[in-house]
Amino acid sequence: MPRKRDPNRDKAFLIFQKHEGNITNRAIAEELDVLEKTISAWKSRDKWVAQLGGKVRSTTKKKRSTTKRSSEGENIRNKKKQQVVDALVEAGTYSPALDLLIEIYLDAYEDYARERSEKLRKELAKYLGQLGLDGKNKDLIKKSGVLLEKSKEEPPEEKPAEESNKLLQFRQRMSK
Repeated sequence: MPRKRDPNRDKAFLIFQKHEGNITNRAIAEELDVLEKTISAWKSRDKWVAQLGGKVRSTTKKKRSTTKRSSEGENIRNKKKQQVVDALVEAGTYSPALDLLIEIYLDAYEDYARERSEKLRKELAKYLGQLGLDGKNKDLIKKSGVLLEKSKEEPPEEKPAEESNKLLQFRQRMSK
């Protein structure tokens, strides 16, 4: 058995009709103390615009962005981006291909600045690792401004002959 029709549904249409369609869903919702999405659903399902003569009317004056950043926030973001780029250049690993990853890191950094949680901290660490700025890259080390592979920079230490002989003797005994 279907539910009873909400009496506010008819009241909402009467308000819409009284204003000749020049009223926002939000204003109707506030007047009737219902959700704005509910008004939108009623308006769509009951085809209120078509009942008023079919003329589509826009009730919003201008588009609003909910993700607009303040200029101060943008300056902080630009400074942080420059720090990351400078660190990558210093390490000799910067490439324009990393710009997208840098932007993702900056988004995660802003989230972490708003809400400091262990999950967000780990996400930041992951992005730093992907950028190569986590300090864990042991294959490359910096020497006099040039990155070298570790194997090329430091020759391996010679083990004493006695120690390697003992190892050979042990392996021979085990293979018998």
